[in-house]
Amino acid sequence: MSSEAVAAIQSTMVSAFDSQINNLYTIIPCIVVAVRDGLNGQMVDIQPTINQKQQDGTVAERPTIGGVPVSFQVSKKAGFTFPIEVGDTGTAMFSMRNMDGWKAGNGRPASPMNFAKMDKSDAIFLPGIQPPGVAVNNPSKHVLTHDTKDTVIFGNLGGVEAEVRIKVDGSIGITTSNMPIIIEGSDVTVNAATSLNLNTPSLTVDAASALWIGDLTFQGNIIQVGNYTQTGTYVLNSININLHKHTGVTTGSGTSGTSTN
Repeated sequence: MSSEAVAAIQSTMVSAFDSQINNLYTIIPCIVVAVRDGLNGQMVDIQPTINQKQQDGTVAERPTIGGVPVSFQVSKKAGFTFPIEVGDTGTAMFSMRNMDGWKAGNGRPASPMNFAKMDKSDAIFLPGIQPPGVAVNNPSKHVLTHDTKDTVIFGNLGGVEAEVRIKVDGSIGITTSNMPIIIEGSDVTVNAATSLNLNTPSLTVDAASALWIGDLTFQGNIIQVGNYTQTGTYVLNSININLHKHTGVTTGSGTSGTSTN
């Protein structure tokens, strides 16, 4: 066989191989173009964001991929989810076999509906990857002060932000932008080994009954509405009210003198 024939066979084989490779999808950045059913089924439509470039130099956008499952960090009983909107970016990964049977099932083994391999219709969306120019880890994107060395869960970026922040020094902060923080539970316990500080211009405690164990010191005035019952010694301006006496005591409508102790 001549060298020309060998070269022709090689060229044909390379072309055939390239043609097959061009039809295999592996992983590619993408953008969300639609959110299905309010994300109740964790499905979105996406478009790959690296265009297809041909040998002749022409470039074309890749088509939309519909009905793509979103990969949240969840199990059947626990998880971490967050909103996904049109324009959010992430990564598309492509299954080695057709996923239609799996998507119609309950997560257990399912048979593929066709013989497709690494096809563009069998994508999984992993939200999060972003170009550096729009990366949300940039402190300038945040209303609240942000440190890239901290571990942070945040929401409503750039608006009414809220966050839970584990700082690099080990301290933890929960912050909202002028919105309430509500903690609900049948029993709530706060254990502070050293001290507990509440700093607020107004404090309301609404309880059917309250028990305070330990010494109590007030700074400021006290206004009471209702009855007052005390067990123990009551001292007012260094005078024991239980034992004190008065001078100048008279009968009838007279007024006694000052206390003597």
